[in-house]
Amino acid sequence: MEYTTILDIIGTVAFALSGYILASKAKFDILGVIVISLITAFGGGVVRDLLVDKTPFIFKETYPIAVAMTTIFIAYGLKLHHNIKLSNNYIFIISDSIGLSLFAYTGAITALNAEFNFSGILFLSFLTAVGGGIIRDIMMNKVPFVLTNDFYGTVALLIGLAVWLLSLFNFINTYSSLIVLITGTIIRLIAVKNRWKLPKLF
Repeated sequence: MEYTTILDIIGTVAFALSGYILASKAKFDILGVIVISLITAFGGGVVRDLLVDKTPFIFKETYPIAVAMTTIFIAYGLKLHHNIKLSNNYIFIISDSIGLSLFAYTGAITALNAEFNFSGILFLSFLTAVGGGIIRDIMMNKVPFVLTNDFYGTVALLIGLAVWLLSLFNFINTYSSLIVLITGTIIRLIAVKNRWKLPKLF
């Protein structure tokens, strides 16, 4: 199994869980919860694959849907949505942060393998990480989270930048990848804790 495939699986679990919690908090029915969870987990990856002229991975393999659905059922069985406030739901915050870092990284690596330039690597890293969340928020009739909150998209761009810099020095390996992923996750968690936001123009 390819390294990026393993990361995709972990990212799928993380984003499916965050989508499940959001949909549950919105009191969606069972179909709504499943749809929102799957969109959150796969939206960015589908867009990523289409942009590099590949068949989206969820249409070629059976494990992605199985992993996401298993995550949803386990989350329901453990009643992980029974937290009073979403802002204090650490399971949501941590899973969303892990998913963000993992998908930003796989997006950057996919762009690198497709021989995208610097801008292309940043763009695909960003879109892979936040694409599912943007589609999810639009479906839930909300302003996309990435446009307003918590330094979110900036983390994806920083991970894309880190991958590009590592590629310049031919230094992409398991250890450097883990450092990038852990650092991205920690930055996101620190941003949430300290309520970091980009400055507004108005």
